[in-house]
Amino acid sequence: MELDGSKIHRKRFMSSEGRGDKWIDEQTFDSSAEVISRSSFPICELPGHIIIDIFSRLPLKCILRCRGVCKMFLDLLKDPYFIQLHLFRSSTLTTYLFYYENWGYRAVLRFLTFNHDEVGMSSCSSDDHFFNTKHIACQFEVPYGSHLERLDFVGSCNGLLCLYVDSPPMPWYAICNPIYREITMVPSLVVSASLYTYANNSGFGYCQKIKKYKVISFMYLTSMDPVTSAESKRMVANIHTLGTDSWRRVENAPRPKHKSFDPLLNGVFHWITDSYKPCELVSSFDLATETFKFVPPPAHFSPQYVTKISWINIGVLKDCLCICYIYENADFEVWLMREYGVKESWTRHVCVDTKFYVVEDMQRPLKFLNNGDLWFLSTAETLVSFSPAKKTFREVKSIRRKKEVTAHVFSFISLEDVVGAKCLKSSGLELENVESFK
Repeated sequence: MELDGSKIHRKRFMSSEGRGDKWIDEQTFDSSAEVISRSSFPICELPGHIIIDIFSRLPLKCILRCRGVCKMFLDLLKDPYFIQLHLFRSSTLTTYLFYYENWGYRAVLRFLTFNHDEVGMSSCSSDDHFFNTKHIACQFEVPYGSHLERLDFVGSCNGLLCLYVDSPPMPWYAICNPIYREITMVPSLVVSASLYTYANNSGFGYCQKIKKYKVISFMYLTSMDPVTSAESKRMVANIHTLGTDSWRRVENAPRPKHKSFDPLLNGVFHWITDSYKPCELVSSFDLATETFKFVPPPAHFSPQYVTKISWINIGVLKDCLCICYIYENADFEVWLMREYGVKESWTRHVCVDTKFYVVEDMQRPLKFLNNGDLWFLSTAETLVSFSPAKKTFREVKSIRRKKEVTAHVFSFISLEDVVGAKCLKSSGLELENVESFK
């Protein structure tokens, strides 16, 4: 998101997604400067963009308290420049792990905070009690007539969380920002229950080109041959743009094998398919054009080689598409695509002999942090951190009975700006009890 105004004075910093430099105009702060000059507080004598720079370095609780100090502070903390600067800085310094508890008709979202220190290791900032009530982010009740059978984190993007609730008879999606206590239900995907089956795979992301957030839902469509009465299934994708009231269907979607742990790169989703053909192993979906394409795998991915891969997933590392996999239950490898779409640009980032750690117990990777560490869940229900620099694994925390976990970065992007005030108020959901931010 870029600020409007003449280009009198501009400041350069990395974009909120960490996808290259951006220029931010500071003409926006001229109006604030007039208020500042009339203020008697010493800090208010500073230019508006300096105050915002200070605000962006404060803990969440301090920022929220500053919003209630005066109207000038509130205006500065609502400015798009602050929102982007805070999002960029918080993503490089802190990562949060969100999980949930099912209380029947009520879902409670909790989080754990990790700070990235200077030596490149991630450390837990909480005490030994992983699930502490002081880490409650928010809670909400499901709509009347439905039940919280299973909640799934679809994904996190720019501080917004996308949730999927498998609640018969009609599953539904919701988007929330825990900081603002904002939540909205995505319009129902109206399908015939006898023809469509949810494929347990969805995506949520933002496309900078069109400045839109979108949800993609993969489903099986069952059809019957009128002559033989034989049933067949094919994969379709349903797309929803936040702020609209409908879904669009895209045919001939490549079948996802499982969820990607960090699938979005430059407005394009990526996932591993269930195909045994190397050329169809990695698929992508462009949020701007809403088209599917296959991404060429590393050159050594021959049909014979792929059959010896026991586990594989795809994500983003150092602003590059990356594949991590286990070969012959012995080697854990990470490959980076240095130049997107170029087959020859795949380079091996790390290779680790797994005999010193039972890495085949990897249940699901969560995220590559900015320091290069990979977080994943093990089948032993433990959060494990892998350091490519040291080629070591370490158990961080036990997360027993909490398998639905996602990495998240808090932001001050308002859902009202994304979907509109009308959609936000008519969603039928409300976040409650944000104890951690008081």
